[in-house]
Amino acid sequence: MKRWVMVTGAWLLAGSIQIQAQIMLVEVVQDSDEITQLINKEVPVKSCQQKSIPVYDTAPNGDASTADVLAGAIFGGLVGNQVGGGSGKDAATILGAIAGADMINKNKKQQVVTGYKEQEVCDVVYESRSVNEVTGYNTYVKFASNIWQLNTQAPRQKGDYIKIKVSLEAQ
Repeated sequence: MKRWVMVTGAWLLAGSIQIQAQIMLVEVVQDSDEITQLINKEVPVKSCQQKSIPVYDTAPNGDASTADVLAGAIFGGLVGNQVGGGSGKDAATILGAIAGADMINKNKKQQVVTGYKEQEVCDVVYESRSVNEVTGYNTYVKFASNIWQLNTQAPRQKGDYIKIKVSLEAQ
C-alpha cells in the first residue's frame, strides 16, 4: 500500500522520485566571499613620449589671383552703390570697388610652420595582462537547520534574505 506524504506544501507519493519545486526565503549567515579567477584581459595603459610638434603662424601667400581681386572689386562696388545718391553714388561705387579689391589682396594668407617645440604626447594603448577578476560569490545560508554554501552572482551580507528554489529527489 502506497502512502501520501506532505513536504513543504507539496504532496508526494512515498517511493516516488518526483516533487514539485518550492521557492523559499533563506537567511544569509555571513558576508559573501569573493570567487576570483586569473584571466587574461586587455587593459588600458597610458603611454607617453616626447614628440616634436610644429608651431604654426600666418604668412602672406603671395599675390591674390586676378579672379579673386575682380570678385572683391565687384562686391565692394555693389556695396558702395547702395550708399549716397547722384554723383556721390558713383564715387561710393568706385571707392567700394577699390576697397573690395584691396581687402582681398591683403587677406590672402595661409598657415605655415614657423618652428617646432618638444611636447609630451600621451595615448591609451591596450595590453594583454593577467588579472584576478571576481567571477561570483560564495554565500552561506541557513536552511533546514544546516549551513549551506551557494554560488551567487552578487555579494550578500549577513542578515539578508534570498530566494532559493528547493526540489527533493529520493535516492
